[in-house]
Amino acid sequence: MRTVELSTSWRAAAVLSGAVFLACDGVSGGDDPGTPLDLGTATVEILGTSDSLAVVRDLEVLADGSVWVLNSQEPYFMGFGREGESLGAHGSPGGGPDEFRMPAAFVTGGWEGEAWVLDLMRHALIRISRPDADWEQFSLASTSVPPGSVRSGRSMLDASVRTARLGREILVPHSTVTMQEGVLQFRYGLLGADLIAVDPETGGARTLVALGAVLDDPSGDFIPSDGGFPLWYRLWASCGDDLVRVHDRVRNQLRGFDGSGAEVDPIDLPPVPFTEVSPRQFAAAVFALRQAEVTGDVAPRLTEADSLRLLNQMAGMVQGAPHELASYLPRYVDFRCGEDGTMWLQPLDLDAGGLSGSSLWLRIAPDGATRDVRLPERFDALRFTPSRIWGVYRDPFDRPSVASIPLPAR
Repeated sequence: MRTVELSTSWRAAAVLSGAVFLACDGVSGGDDPGTPLDLGTATVEILGTSDSLAVVRDLEVLADGSVWVLNSQEPYFMGFGREGESLGAHGSPGGGPDEFRMPAAFVTGGWEGEAWVLDLMRHALIRISRPDADWEQFSLASTSVPPGSVRSGRSMLDASVRTARLGREILVPHSTVTMQEGVLQFRYGLLGADLIAVDPETGGARTLVALGAVLDDPSGDFIPSDGGFPLWYRLWASCGDDLVRVHDRVRNQLRGFDGSGAEVDPIDLPPVPFTEVSPRQFAAAVFALRQAEVTGDVAPRLTEADSLRLLNQMAGMVQGAPHELASYLPRYVDFRCGEDGTMWLQPLDLDAGGLSGSSLWLRIAPDGATRDVRLPERFDALRFTPSRIWGVYRDPFDRPSVASIPLPAR
């Protein structure tokens, strides 16, 4: 087993930095629900890091306090104990019996106290939190979810697929739509995937919610002024052992379904974060897609000058009124939920560029009460528990560390 070497000097520096900023960069917003809750840099608590850590694609927190991360390169998986101690690093690419072909994301909520990852190419859920134990996996091919039917519902450049535990089952998105029907219908088909509940113990499977049937038809909300297709995200999350919430763009709600698939009362969202988009904002939002088309690679390959030149060119070619351009873009780019039912929704940040959010999140209580929460700069949230926000904190040199932010009592 390969071990993780924690950078203890960086952890110490981060703690010292938090002490320095404590007086002026802590929590602001107080008890007034009408003002944003601002969580400053001093609230960040570093758990650990490693020289092998590149880009953290996902993170899972287990009941024993340990944390596992999905790295963008080998080793794919690194574990940290509740005190920051190394739990090991492992995971190599390849087609061998103990290698990973395309790890997509963790199963949110884990399974039987362990961290599991969905490997798209293997079409299986694989346990990764016990690197010294024998390889253990659950093949989705043994259920009614055929290979190739589990697809991302996010950006065209993001292969991550959200899965989640719901009680004793695991929810997997399933869609049989193909590109033969056209790109537009393909995107609609991904958004309307079926959420299939599979039982790893019995291999049984059932359709919990057919999103295409329960969500309002989104096609009328799209105005194809500039060609192409909508870039909306499929946003859903398990909110405990017996509740799933799904973002409904048309109704501007978070719809809810219990463990039997029956609908519960929806949560009304505040007014949409934007209704108009300028040509330059639109060009900046879709820039990564155009760059990948130009360079043939999803990784940045253009110089700063070339990027600016391409952005200006794109902005000059954009067609459509501001409200028409707004219909292309997702209003929200991430949705998470804690086991206590608290929902976290991240708006698209038009000023940041790209199809991503900023440090602002919308916290929604189970009763529907909402409040803006601003996280520290350079902190990327990946998991929300009732007491903490877990994610990755990047220092001024862009070095990542696994970290968390304690949530103040309400």
